[in-house]
Amino acid sequence: MSWLGPSAEAAGHKYEHIRQSVVKFFVWHGCWDAEDLADETIDRVTRKVSEVMADYSGDPALYFYGVAKMLLKEHRRHEALRTDPQSMELRVSISIEEESDSEQLDRRLECLELCINELSVENRQLIIDYYREAKRAKIDFRRRIAERLGVDLQALRVRVFRIRATLFKCMEKCLDSRGRMQ
Repeated sequence: MSWLGPSAEAAGHKYEHIRQSVVKFFVWHGCWDAEDLADETIDRVTRKVSEVMADYSGDPALYFYGVAKMLLKEHRRHEALRTDPQSMELRVSISIEEESDSEQLDRRLECLELCINELSVENRQLIIDYYREAKRAKIDFRRRIAERLGVDLQALRVRVFRIRATLFKCMEKCLDSRGRMQ
């Protein structure tokens, strides 16, 4: 912590500022697990700080941002290997639109209902409310949801993104198991 400031209090303030900035960096880049990535960034810097401190000149925050940038690249490589919930959403919606077999459509709707019911009451209500309105009313309604939850709009988007990711994983699992049963 001495690297961040002359006193423990100053170092603590600098640490909090850096952490919040790194979280915002990951959120801005569309990472739904921004806080975990920020913590990993800080852990990596902490492991290297004794080596870096002697030769590094300038604002330590810049070093944190450099590590965060490298971690983002690593994270994107790993994410590319896994199923991306947003692309899965697109595939599911396209396949539903193209679906002509009513049994398969019924199976998808049953899975969606099952997966929504597996969410906590709070998350279920949030996801339903989030997609309730359209156009300008949707924007205003989402602002009210964020105010009610005591978060900003970006934090609300991240929360909904996480809920959707959970739903899509559940849907995929459900559809796979029901497809095998038939």
